[in-house]
Amino acid sequence: MPARLERANRDSTGFLGWLSYELAPREGRGWAVARMATACSITVAISMVFRIPEPTYMAYIVFLISRDETAATITSGVGGLAAATIAILATLALSLVDLSEPALRLPAMAAITFLAMYSVRVFALGPITYLAGFVVVLLQSVVDDVPSPEQLTRLTLWVWVMLFVPIVTTFILSLVFGPSVELLREREFKRILSELADGLRAPRIDIPLERFRERVVELLEKKPAATRAVAQVGVTNPSLRQLLNLLVLLEVGPTGQLAGRGGQWADALEGIGALIGRPITRTHARSVAAREKHPSAHPAGLAIEATLSALRRAVEGREPVESEKKSGPRQLVAQDATTNPAHWQFALKTTFAVMIVYSTYTLLDWPGLRTSIVTCFFVALGSVGETVHKLTLRIAGALIGGILAGLCIVFVLPHCTDIGQLCLIVAVVSAGAAWVATSSEQLSYAGLQIAFGFFLGVLQDYAPATDLTVLRDRVAGILLGNIVITIVFSALWPQSAASRVRAAVGQVMRALAALIRTPGDTPTHREQAVRGLVLAEHFRTLRGFELQLVPGHVAVERIAASLRKLARLEGWVFVSTSAKNSQDFRQADRRALSSWALSAASAAESGGSWPAPPVLRPGMSESLLEVTRAAAEAVESAHVIEERP
Repeated sequence: MPARLERANRDSTGFLGWLSYELAPREGRGWAVARMATACSITVAISMVFRIPEPTYMAYIVFLISRDETAATITSGVGGLAAATIAILATLALSLVDLSEPALRLPAMAAITFLAMYSVRVFALGPITYLAGFVVVLLQSVVDDVPSPEQLTRLTLWVWVMLFVPIVTTFILSLVFGPSVELLREREFKRILSELADGLRAPRIDIPLERFRERVVELLEKKPAATRAVAQVGVTNPSLRQLLNLLVLLEVGPTGQLAGRGGQWADALEGIGALIGRPITRTHARSVAAREKHPSAHPAGLAIEATLSALRRAVEGREPVESEKKSGPRQLVAQDATTNPAHWQFALKTTFAVMIVYSTYTLLDWPGLRTSIVTCFFVALGSVGETVHKLTLRIAGALIGGILAGLCIVFVLPHCTDIGQLCLIVAVVSAGAAWVATSSEQLSYAGLQIAFGFFLGVLQDYAPATDLTVLRDRVAGILLGNIVITIVFSALWPQSAASRVRAAVGQVMRALAALIRTPGDTPTHREQAVRGLVLAEHFRTLRGFELQLVPGHVAVERIAASLRKLARLEGWVFVSTSAKNSQDFRQADRRALSSWALSAASAAESGGSWPAPPVLRPGMSESLLEVTRAAAEAVESAHVIEERP
């Protein structure tokens, strides 16, 4: 079943198949949903008992800071508290100056919005300054609705409590019931191996390798807390990198004469998966060697089988855990902070959108539309495709949550008599929203918006909600913010997701050039190449949300076909630079292919035409011939990702 759902996901018309895969049960998902629903219920109960302002945002913060493992949840919560502290101090200072002066308050709101959105692009601590700026702007926007400075000060000080309660509640539940990074990596690693084995056993091998690569890269981003003494077989970075190598090699492997070996490879993958969590022994190596009585004679088959053996050794702990080069300290400010105009353009576009929606609902005297400011802050992203994708999820989620809230207000809340019943309702709806929120990045944001839309309608005050106009106004504010942000990002300096695709393709080609030039330093260059391919696939998907909003629109199916040929080229480069094939690589061929890859990288990044690849010559090894053919195919399809105004 998992493999069939994956194949359905690969089909761009298989929406139901994709949705079924995203919402399918998996190990650990139920516990994550239960933690989030419980935290929301406890937070709502505390807010009602102690009459803390804005219970809507308190419950929503649980969704904002919840992560799939404990360490990340704590990190996001600490960052949120730091941002709230900065925002409160800044708001109190600004109130001394602009409380009764709109001529000062409006420019201050615009400047803070600009700085917050600019810092999130160029500053290492950007998420904290971004959240602080958002809170400041939101508090400044309520000045006209608060009758006295004293009440505004009290509301500002309450913000810290509003954040503290849900964050601490989520902390405690995560510490007691949350999984560790190691456990999450092991679960997902075994799941990937199982689904990949199912795909290899299928009568017609058709595996969505691009999705598997994305999931493995996500696992690499989850850093264990510390390197621990290995007493049992576990998932380390070397094992994840070997799995990435295997996924790239399979781009060229399951075809022709190699397709018949899919069952053997599936058995090897299942055997590796069965090792996870077992005590380490030294008998595994002999068992795997015994299976390789008839190794493949094809260069791709040799590379795949060698990678399977390396993957098993890495899983068994017989590869060094810290095989990668240690990176230097993280830069505080991005190198292109002052030279890349995209940073200030993004900040300025978001500022325009925020000020437009603020002016709109102020002139209309419609304060219920204040959720439009929240929408502008949280929907704005780098490219039009990213923004429209998040916009789509936000609208869909807000409508679903709003409908659920309306049904509860009309049919359920009139029968509620105590906080316990309200908390039960919140828990049930939060569980459904959390189930969606624990999906992949393509869908998870809709779960947050289902929760937000529901909380906006149901948690209006400290008594059962009875007024549907509040719900109507808040959902209308979300729609207003989405419309304005789309118009602004499409009209002012529109940045297409295709430009991000080209940049990612350039990263792939530069990594391949380095890999061809120095095949001995394979782990770093191979990982860079795969990460570039994953980024290209991600932004190719987002390109489909742009419709005709930006010039030079190309159908995502054509970009997908071009990226599949690039993945095939990457696979053959991996084959030709593997340990059993690299000796066939003559120095002259190495220099020619490396120079071509660098030129292709520059062309991809600039949107120009790719150069012709090196020509076939007599005497080339089989793997080199395939690299050259794959390069020619990549050049033929490269025009799809070129800039076409």
